[in-house]
Amino acid sequence: MALCWAALLLATMSMPAGAVPGGPDGTVVMPAIPVGNMFTDGDGDMASVSGVGPLTTPAGQNTFTATYTHANDRKYDGGQGAIFRLTVYDAHGVARTAEKKVDSAASGEISVTFNSQGGGDAQYELWCETHDWFDTTKATDTGYDDLDYV
Repeated sequence: MALCWAALLLATMSMPAGAVPGGPDGTVVMPAIPVGNMFTDGDGDMASVSGVGPLTTPAGQNTFTATYTHANDRKYDGGQGAIFRLTVYDAHGVARTAEKKVDSAASGEISVTFNSQGGGDAQYELWCETHDWFDTTKATDTGYDDLDYV
């Protein structure tokens, strides 16, 4: 019995701050890391991104999230729409991307989950666009920031 408690205490002490034990394969699960938000306005032909700034996160398996909002666009109103993209790079420069396309007012969250392949310097990118019925771009915005895996 004492050996079980010692093993549990050792496992808990070796987890990174904020980690939750009990992933599907017994691994430590880190909470999602929000990197920013993206906003487009269909009527105002406006696009804007806002990142949270430079980030430092533990190396290994991580989930990165970004929120999106597309405003002032009614369903079946002539085809305005928006595209939202989150790209996060691992420590070797390999990009992981999630993209969401919407044709009317909407909001939500997109995410990417992957293993950073060790420690090192990387970056994340937020990008959004609003366009008309003929897919003519009306506005775009892009934001980049530093990401360090330690």
